[in-house]
Amino acid sequence: MTAMSTASSPTFGLQDYVRTIDAVLRRRPANPVIIREVSLATKQLCADDRWLEERHRVGSQDCYTRHLLHRDPENRFVVLALVWMPGQMTAIHDHSCWGVMGILQNSLEEVCYDRLDDGKRPDFAELEQSRGTDVGRGSVAYLLPPYEEIHRIGNTSNKPTISLHVYGRDLDAVNVFDQVTGKVTQMRIKYYSPECGKAPFVI
Repeated sequence: MTAMSTASSPTFGLQDYVRTIDAVLRRRPANPVIIREVSLATKQLCADDRWLEERHRVGSQDCYTRHLLHRDPENRFVVLALVWMPGQMTAIHDHSCWGVMGILQNSLEEVCYDRLDDGKRPDFAELEQSRGTDVGRGSVAYLLPPYEEIHRIGNTSNKPTISLHVYGRDLDAVNVFDQVTGKVTQMRIKYYSPECGKAPFVI
C-alpha cells in the first residue's frame, strides 16, 4: 500500500473536504447540486492519498473493511474509507440518500440497477441491470435517489482497492435486493474496523 509521505502534505486534505461539504449543505441546495459539488471535492481529495492514515488502509480477508473518517455532528453526512481485497463485493443494495464514491487506490466495478415495479410492496422489487462501470483511481461515481441509487460494488481485480465514500444521512441499515426472487430485506450495517469491534455501523 502507498506509504504516508513526511516530506510534504497534500494541499487538499480530509478536513478541507469536510469543510467543503459542510459549506455546500449549509446552502440547502437540491440533491443534483449537492452531487455535482461534492463530486468535484471528492475528485480533488482522491487526487492525492497522502492524507489517509495507515490505520484506515487496513483490510481483511473476511470482508471488505469500513473505516469511519468523519461523522457530521448535525447528522447530515458521514465520510468513510473502504478497503476491498480481491473478489470482495457488496450485495445489491440502496441507501435512501445521496452519495458520492471516489477511488484512492486501484479500481472498483459498480453495477447499477433500475427498479421496474411501482415500489408499493416493501418486501419485493423487480430489478433490471442498467449499466456496469469500472471506476478507476481518481474517478468518482454517485447515488441520486430515487432512481439512481440501487447498485452493487466489487473489487474484480487482483489487487487491494481503497475507496472514499460520503453519504447524505446517518443510518444503520440498507435494503438488500435479490434480483432472482425479487425479495427485499433490511440489512444491518456493521463496523469492520478493528478498533470498532461489532458495534452497529453508520453508512
